[in-house]
Amino acid sequence: MRLALPLSAVTAMSLALAACGDDDEISPLGAASSAGGQGGDGGEGIAPDGKADGEACAVNEDCLGGLCLTEEDFGWAGGYCTRLCDTALLPCGEGSECLPQGSFSLCLKSCEETSDCGRAGHTCVDVTDDGWTMCFGGCDDDAQCKGACDEDSAFCVSSGEICDSAEDEDKDGLQDCEERDCSTKAACVESVAAACAEATDVSEGGRFTGTTEAGTNLFAALCPGIPTSVTGTGMRERVFGFVAPAKGAVQIAATATAPEGDFDWYIRESCDDEATLLGCVPAFGPEDAPLELLTEPGQTYFIFIEGKNGMDASYTLDVSFAEEICGDGARVGAEECDDGDAVDDNVCSGECKVNLEPLCAATATLTEATTVGDTSEGTQGVTASCGGEGGELVYRYTPEASGNLTITATPERHADVVLYARSDCADPSSELSCVDDPFDSGQPESITVTATAGQPIDIFVDSYNAASSGPFTLTITPAE
Repeated sequence: MRLALPLSAVTAMSLALAACGDDDEISPLGAASSAGGQGGDGGEGIAPDGKADGEACAVNEDCLGGLCLTEEDFGWAGGYCTRLCDTALLPCGEGSECLPQGSFSLCLKSCEETSDCGRAGHTCVDVTDDGWTMCFGGCDDDAQCKGACDEDSAFCVSSGEICDSAEDEDKDGLQDCEERDCSTKAACVESVAAACAEATDVSEGGRFTGTTEAGTNLFAALCPGIPTSVTGTGMRERVFGFVAPAKGAVQIAATATAPEGDFDWYIRESCDDEATLLGCVPAFGPEDAPLELLTEPGQTYFIFIEGKNGMDASYTLDVSFAEEICGDGARVGAEECDDGDAVDDNVCSGECKVNLEPLCAATATLTEATTVGDTSEGTQGVTASCGGEGGELVYRYTPEASGNLTITATPERHADVVLYARSDCADPSSELSCVDDPFDSGQPESITVTATAGQPIDIFVDSYNAASSGPFTLTITPAE
């Protein structure tokens, strides 16, 4: 299960793109609207001298690509020129990238940092959290919009929020004190501060059960992703606080105890600051692995369990903490390995760092076409061009014939694999192929490499992050 954890506050806010949509599911392009024009299909509406992708527009005819994401329909202040695209058949022009949007794709301006976007309210967004960056529109001030700028979604809306109406005037999925627009109002400030002060302390760990029936109705979250979703709007919630006693890792799992008490939950680093949202999670099932978050002494995490579908939640919250102690034989937190000794020149150094050459020398040799493993039992010190921040296992396979060799890693339960191969285990520049689907977690990953008979290939089954390490099956289809 790939989660938006951890996410920087900037990425979390940037991906919370919502305006004029309904309260249940909000498109990352603002309103989930078919309005905004039909130009760009088959060449109709394309203006030869029109504006480039990312520039301001009012109608389709303003744009070189024949499509304008207007402020009225999408909430992007001043409009945003774009075009329909296909990565293979209809690529974007220089300076733009093709962003998949389900049944269609759009060209968005490329960027390395927000200043490259060149327009107020526009943000350089890491779409997949691994360096694929594009300019997304929006607003950061009421003066940029014809109506108002919604602080939660960072998008233009026709009217601002009324903070005591029990209604969602700006249509961003939030209402009253749940709104960032209302966060400075005295009544909301006092109520939120009281709820945070009364949060249930789970720092000692353990199991906590209950319902949200008598909880507060002050919090909600715009959950980053594509599309952006809303958790907890107009629903009662329970709030829990964790303070880390030391450097290490805290594991958290929230499970529904009754089918009719299903819920969503989310985590912030600061109880009263929406910008510290780390991510949103659906209620876990009994087989789901807990979330693992790294800690420094005194670090805080606040957990919010929210009712769902108009009903209160029935929950069990399990919290456990493990201190990171190098040399105790247990890999915890930021440790890449821990073999329980202080020897520096073996696979695991005395500082619990992976020594790549000894690791490669100890690589398991594959003699069968299929094998099983568990990345949580490996080291956590190797990454590749496409990722791999979690646990990894390394295998060496020597092909008997030359030709294309297909390697597939199929994760089980909660695992989310990253798969790559090298011709020289210890040399990252010898990478032959690397794959990690940024959108579909928990799915099989497969690479095809050119094999030479008798020449070994080193195969790494890695994990997206520490929380997604787990069991897998590795299958090799030899060259024929």
